[in-house]
Amino acid sequence: MATPLSTAPHQRADLVTNGIAAKDIPDLFTAENNGLEQLKAKVREQSKPSYTSDEIFGQFCHTAEYINCPVDMAFKYAANVYCLEEFTFSLRNFEPVGEGLYKGTEALAKDTYIYMRVDSYPDSRVVDHLCAWDQGEELWMRYHFRFLDALPAVRQPGTIVLWTNCKHPYYDRAVTDVPSCIAEARARTDRLWVGDVWPSFYAIHKIEAANLKRVLEYRFARR
Repeated sequence: MATPLSTAPHQRADLVTNGIAAKDIPDLFTAENNGLEQLKAKVREQSKPSYTSDEIFGQFCHTAEYINCPVDMAFKYAANVYCLEEFTFSLRNFEPVGEGLYKGTEALAKDTYIYMRVDSYPDSRVVDHLCAWDQGEELWMRYHFRFLDALPAVRQPGTIVLWTNCKHPYYDRAVTDVPSCIAEARARTDRLWVGDVWPSFYAIHKIEAANLKRVLEYRFARR
């Protein structure tokens, strides 16, 4: 594994960009310009007893899971495109189509193909599943994973997987400034559009993260 940059000495001057120091940036909320009472008031202002689903998952969908298996086992598994045929609810039948791109089927919608490329970074145990319905030219649906060694994180052997999706504008039917391939795909009346499922992304990904956990734990226990 590569040596982390944190072992090199940091320079305060490296933080100054375009000659602008942080103290010169307006509206930062810090201890230099606010006391503890102001902080308490700000926390109360930004805290509620309950939140709507859109408030929590409107723009970013975060999922996390603990897996009782070695972190490198989990990382290597997720870095293989064919793992998606095992732990996802609906992605199947992947075949290579060239230059690291794979084409599979999406059972969530009628007669729908999904194109997928998996980028993996062993030094940081990051895996990106880059994909799109119907076409492989712009992989705008992005599933970002990071696999953490659970022992230093939560004092328990195993893996913590962090999984994040961002709501790209193409998900939203109200966004009209889109390429023709997106407009035509959204206009189909014989199936749903992937953006219609966005409100359910968290629930679906929790199901799939649980599947990921079961697959890896079952195999690790029988290694």
